[in-house]
This record gives sequence, structure tokens and C-alpha cells, in this order.
Amino acid sequence: MELNALTAISPIDGRYFDKTNTLSEIFSEFGLIKYRVLIEVKWLQSMADNDGITEVGAFSQEAADFLTNIASNFSLADAQAVK
Repeated sequence: MELNALTAISPIDGRYFDKTNTLSEIFSEFGLIKYRVLIEVKWLQSMADNDGITEVGAFSQEAADFLTNIASNFSLADAQAVK
């Protein structure tokens, strides 16, 4: 079924979507997955930077850039792969 104002779950994603569409990146399932990944990447980087956590070693610059890239360039395709 095609999403339009009549098939939407609520008026927010239906008739008011033109006013609220920027919120979908934050409050949608995509937003949930994106920010979970962002937090996990930052948490892993933080543990790697902490000398007191010996179980996680320091990352090379290449590895740190790779992790930063995952969080910075997270896409809908990435969210679909996670799901």
C-alpha cells in the first residue's frame, strides 16, 4: 500500500508530513538505529582511548577514521542492513 495522507498511521506522517518530515530522521526507526550505532561507535572509541580499559587497545588512525566514517555517513541502506 502506498503511503499518503489517507493511509498514514497518524496525521503527523500523513497530512502534516510536509511540516514534520525533518523529524522523521530522529524519531523514526531509522533514527533509532542511526543513533544507536552512533552511540556504540563513540562508546567503542572512548573505551579504546581509556588506558584503564586494557581489554580494548588503542586504534590506529585508519581504524579510528573507519569508525568515524560509519557514524558520519550512516544511510538508509545501512539501517536496513542492521535491521
